[in-house]
Amino acid sequence: MDVSESGLLRTFSTLDKDDNGRVWAWELLSTLGQAGIQPTDPRVRAALADVRDPEGRQIRIDIQPVEIDFRQYAGIAQHGDGVVYRALAGELAVAPDEFQEYASSVEAMYGDLLANRDGKVADYIPTLRDADPERFGIAICTADGQTFSIGDADLGFSVQSTSKPFSYAMALEQLGPTEVHQWVGQEQSGGTFNDYRLSLGEGRRPHNPMINAGAMATLALVDHGQETSDRFRTVRETWTRMMGQAPGFDQETYLAEKATGDGNRGLASLMKAADMLKASGEDGAAKTADFYFQVCSLEVDAQRLAAAGATLANGGIAPYSGERVFSPETAGRVLSVMGHSGMYNDSGKFSDQVGLPAKSGVSGNVMMVVPSKRLAVVVFSPRLDAAGNSVRGVEVCKRLVNEFGLHPYRGLGAERSRAVAARSGQQLAGALNEADRRAEAASAVDRALGGLSRPGTGGAGTAQTTDTERAGAAATRRTGQQTQQL
Repeated sequence: MDVSESGLLRTFSTLDKDDNGRVWAWELLSTLGQAGIQPTDPRVRAALADVRDPEGRQIRIDIQPVEIDFRQYAGIAQHGDGVVYRALAGELAVAPDEFQEYASSVEAMYGDLLANRDGKVADYIPTLRDADPERFGIAICTADGQTFSIGDADLGFSVQSTSKPFSYAMALEQLGPTEVHQWVGQEQSGGTFNDYRLSLGEGRRPHNPMINAGAMATLALVDHGQETSDRFRTVRETWTRMMGQAPGFDQETYLAEKATGDGNRGLASLMKAADMLKASGEDGAAKTADFYFQVCSLEVDAQRLAAAGATLANGGIAPYSGERVFSPETAGRVLSVMGHSGMYNDSGKFSDQVGLPAKSGVSGNVMMVVPSKRLAVVVFSPRLDAAGNSVRGVEVCKRLVNEFGLHPYRGLGAERSRAVAARSGQQLAGALNEADRRAEAASAVDRALGGLSRPGTGGAGTAQTTDTERAGAAATRRTGQQTQQL
């Protein structure tokens, strides 16, 4: 990134408080941290790796107290996508002060919700049944990689159904929406995510990509015709591009999902029998279901999953690399379906209460995307409600939206109402000023005539008219003041 020298000098001076041409490295890292750019950020690490002493040796400024001069700072600030400069110049997705407000709010929610033990863990396979129900972590990631996390945000879990939006995105990128929606719909199913009676619509086409049948139909399209191992590699590489780190793989969860997956294999068979599953061969349905089990068993944590969500929030561009993973059209389609079908059979209620696209998984994760702020929030807490959503996760989403006014449909017209009130106040203010002027003019005439009647009126009548005008002006003034306070 090329930055003007004046811009570099301006940002350097914010750190050079002694005006001696040198700044402490720890102060640079601290300032970046306040903006949400952490010392562990791979872009920061890469920028610091280029700092050398006069003999050319690398200076580990992240682990020892070191002063850096303007030349060294300029190299750090312009490295890669210039995240260091952009953070100091206030050019990130979320302003530092606003990001700190989000962080403080999330920290308070975390402390408040630790005592909430409502719900119970999923129990259909051992790895979910045996999960520690007390685990609780929250992570935020913006389009520019500003991060905040608290609690068990670095603890791995199987991604489960939160893989579905990204599988849908991969299919859209490879084949386009026309082809994809020949195999999977875009409507709510009207039932639970795994209900075989409600999962398939007319012609046995799955209702949408967020239910199990739809996810399998979607994955059947990804790298269709290739070996499952190659297709799985494509999925893992896509997740790596979004998160900046490779996902793990929970082998125990995969084996348990496979052992208990008769219902999903049955759905795949129903679709294949109706030529609504793009899978060939006698074992095509079983292979599709197995591929689905593998993808659900990818292991992530709240921090990495938040980066994947931030990729969607940024129109398909990954936060750490700046690489375009999905087109803006694909990201928009994925968020739209998440908005009406991402939270299992409570999707409608969640849409009413929160109004933002989200997806949950039965391991206890909830990923919410805030497009207007270009960020994503992920909560990990294994206790689930009756619909299969994390109890704490849903509560964090509701509180965050209410505290920061993020619901896209609440308060519609509020700005217009304030503008109308302001214009009304201005009009009334003009009216009262005119009434004051007329009343004062009439009073001046009375004084000039010494209380005598004006031609064609009686003296008492004149005085009475003047008092009425004054009373009207006072009333108008009070009304105008009340209106301006709206």
